[in-house]
Amino acid sequence: MDEDGEKRVRTKRLCSPESSDKRSGNEVDWVRDLPESLLSHVLLNLPTKDVVKTSVLSSKWRYVWRYVPSLELDCRDFTEPNALVSFIDSFLSFNHESCLTKVKLRIYCNIDGETYNVHMARWITVIVNRNVQNLDVAWPVVEIPRTLYKCESLVSLKLSEVTLPKTEFVSLPSVKVMVLNWVEFDNDLSLEMLISGCSVLESLTLCRRSGDNVEVLRVSSQSLLSFNYYGSSSKSFRDDLVVVIDAPKVENLMLSHDITASFIIKNLSSLVEADIDIEFNFCRKKFDPNDLAKREMIRNFFVGISGVKNMTIAACTLEVIYDYSRCEPLPLFPNLSFLSADFYDRRWEILPIFLESCPNLKSLVVETTCFPRKRTSILSYPRRLLSSLEYVKIDLSLDRRNVELVSYLLENSPILKKLTLSLDNCSINKSIIILKELVQTPRRSRSCQVVVL
Repeated sequence: MDEDGEKRVRTKRLCSPESSDKRSGNEVDWVRDLPESLLSHVLLNLPTKDVVKTSVLSSKWRYVWRYVPSLELDCRDFTEPNALVSFIDSFLSFNHESCLTKVKLRIYCNIDGETYNVHMARWITVIVNRNVQNLDVAWPVVEIPRTLYKCESLVSLKLSEVTLPKTEFVSLPSVKVMVLNWVEFDNDLSLEMLISGCSVLESLTLCRRSGDNVEVLRVSSQSLLSFNYYGSSSKSFRDDLVVVIDAPKVENLMLSHDITASFIIKNLSSLVEADIDIEFNFCRKKFDPNDLAKREMIRNFFVGISGVKNMTIAACTLEVIYDYSRCEPLPLFPNLSFLSADFYDRRWEILPIFLESCPNLKSLVVETTCFPRKRTSILSYPRRLLSSLEYVKIDLSLDRRNVELVSYLLENSPILKKLTLSLDNCSINKSIIILKELVQTPRRSRSCQVVVL
């Protein structure tokens, strides 16, 4: 059951006849006897529309909803926009000296033409003055007022499809979590200042939209522990997008945007886990071995993440690695212990090129992706032993080409302990033929166990 479903169930139980003033026999109405402070805490995790419904339970519950330090609304719960505006204004006027734990607004309707920015400015001012801790706003086009940039109480900030104005000063000293989805900024500096103005920021998620006015994204933070970067494949994105990361404490890194042309790593010395799904804009133009600046950027990127311990790597990134390796050797990944790799169907030969740069790899998970785009041919070359590999899990369609991958791993892994195959997509007859071939495949490790699922 999802989070909204659980909230509806809890509300239904609270609002059921069994919770009313009229009880039968000696049954105890324990909910009614709870102190108001505890009731407010229980109601804190419900949408505001459901909290208001509890006012019919009894006279004691009639005004409890006004004192819940949370506002969670969706415009689709109102018959008209003006009713939503009126409710928010009324709610924020109640108990106006108390603090707000969280505010979550989902507004996708037109409110009085151009006055939506006026409403937002008024609400944010009140919310900031009431020391809000968690703010989550999704409202296309609306501009968030500069008042928010100086909210000292804010711990979690989530913004979707809004516009952030130009500012000369940002001080969000308590923000630890920030999520920015399809947000429009004034320029590069606006986003850079927002990030650097969060002095204790630990988690940053950024999902980019085309036309967000950011050409060079600089993520500079001495406190950041996790950075997730996404983006769509819209054709309207620029060809020269750059991401610069200087975050020495980051342990978890996720990059997923095929159009971003350059990733510059200045400091990722604490990296533990990485999920890499990028191709440096080669989706739009082919890899040029004579472009020395691009080659240097790619090498520096892989050097920058080479200390990672656990990594997931996409098929498109493996293709870049292959093209690059034809020009010069890959850097080593000496700490990499676990690797989950995806490659395009019938192109498994690309995988060993990267595996040979992982001298201490112990666990490998392999999947395949079908992709119609024509790729460059793969050159054959002598292969080395995978001297540290102990565990392998393979989930792919096993045709003749992919069976060669299994054979390669069995024949070149001297201490392999277990190889697990998932044959869910294979017919019984085909599976039998494949298994017969694998039984006859020489194994470098005598103790290797092959498990078929």
